[in-house]
Amino acid sequence: MSASLALAAFLVAGPPGGVHFERTFDEAMKKARAQRKAVMIDFWAEWCGWCHRLDKTTYVDPAVVKLSQDFVAAKVDTEGTPGEIEVAERFDVTSLPTILFVTPGGHQVLRVNGFQGPGKFPRTLERAREASLKVMGYETALDKNPKDPAALASLGTHLFEQEVFEEARGLLYRAAKGDAGQPPTTRRQTRMLLAIIENYDRNFPEAEALTKEALAIGPAGEDEAKLLFILGRTYMKWGRPAEARKVMQQIILKHPQSPMAPKAQEQIAQMSQR
Repeated sequence: MSASLALAAFLVAGPPGGVHFERTFDEAMKKARAQRKAVMIDFWAEWCGWCHRLDKTTYVDPAVVKLSQDFVAAKVDTEGTPGEIEVAERFDVTSLPTILFVTPGGHQVLRVNGFQGPGKFPRTLERAREASLKVMGYETALDKNPKDPAALASLGTHLFEQEVFEEARGLLYRAAKGDAGQPPTTRRQTRMLLAIIENYDRNFPEAEALTKEALAIGPAGEDEAKLLFILGRTYMKWGRPAEARKVMQQIILKHPQSPMAPKAQEQIAQMSQR
């Protein structure tokens, strides 16, 4: 066997006594679905020194090896086969090393950008295990009822927090369509997260409508000040300073003890300087 082939085999299989990696990503996903385990994907490239250091240190640590057994592990060469490159693009891998934990359904659980040594990585594995159980629970609920508003909102919120915004948007809109029976706080949060996404994408009319819809869901809660702030920021970015100022003043008057009040004052001051 040539040196290059030996190195490739080592990187795919992992070092002796270390974390076991499946031969391909597709095999790992198939095994994960059969065993109801999350997948740990190690994205690497030949030139990535920190990737090789993971193999030599982190992935041979006894605590890491033991905890890794709660997952199905796979390596994906970001400059490898067309299939591997497609996987890297699908999960928006732009730096190396990247370690990604996903459910059997393909939803992101946790992302690690950069190297983690054996002192830190066991805690990451524990966090990923806990989070994956929750996310797989949402997936199970949606398998039983694709319109389950609680599961849609929970999974959408998780993906929003993971900054997987496009997937989050679709799930949260589906949740909002059928969540009339859900707690007011949950319903407001669903619309607030959607408003943030739409605001970021400069869809200001939609962001305004979502925020006002959330504010109309009673009884009012502690989140009212945050919703008003999002509405005010929407008006600012939309080029409607008079309405923005009015909303920011409303926060200061109605919620003087809220952390949003000083932020609202800052926004008013910035508008006054323009």
